[in-house]
Amino acid sequence: MSSPSRWWYGVVPFPLVVLTALLSRFAVHRFIKLSTSGSGESDSVAAIASFLLSSFADLVGLSVALFVLVCLVLDVRALRRDSAWSPSWAWGLAGVVHLVGTMFTTLLVVSVPALSVYLYRRRGQVGLR
Repeated sequence: MSSPSRWWYGVVPFPLVVLTALLSRFAVHRFIKLSTSGSGESDSVAAIASFLLSSFADLVGLSVALFVLVCLVLDVRALRRDSAWSPSWAWGLAGVVHLVGTMFTTLLVVSVPALSVYLYRRRGQVGLR
């Protein structure tokens, strides 16, 4: 089975969004703890570093989620055009939920399994080559 589209490669890194969300939440909690402790200058530096880590993790997560969404939509479009399997455009909603999940992490409980199912079904229908 040969695959008419290689856009699926861009969908694969979707679990990175979960990791960046966890890292960001950890950094936010650390920032709050350090900024409210009222200790010395070293806590202030660590609090600023935690804030920067949280911001960086959010930015990376947002970028990866946007990349996954674009690749997912392009993969669905290519498969609908050139393949025996014609996936629904509704799969794009999983990408949108994943993108929104970067800020509302509860939504990742929906998007991660949905994107996993998409890749599983894609492999079964047209392969992953």
